[in-house]
Amino acid sequence: MEPLKEKPEIPLHTKWGIRVTAVIILLITLMIIKNCMGSFMYGVSTEQEQQKEYYELGYSHGILKAQGLEQAPEPETENLLLRKLYRKGYRDGWDSVQPSKKIIDPGEPPKTGQ
Repeated sequence: MEPLKEKPEIPLHTKWGIRVTAVIILLITLMIIKNCMGSFMYGVSTEQEQQKEYYELGYSHGILKAQGLEQAPEPETENLLLRKLYRKGYRDGWDSVQPSKKIIDPGEPPKTGQ
């Protein structure tokens, strides 16, 4: 009759590594869930009219900045959705005034300087 084989002992540093890794994964997961819940809550609690207002404000500020005119500072708000919409409007306003960039045809290979 064969004796029962014992499981090999897991080294102490490996046990600690597993625990630390589990804690790090748990913290990252909690941060992601918190961020997702915050985004959801901002989206639900912010009125469409206010969202449109911040986008248009950013758009007008982007146009003024692109034309070299003085602009008002970015509005202060804790609402991350409104900040995002303001910045998107700013970029769209800036791009609408900029001289058109040369559009590269996707079927045409890029020219080299050789």
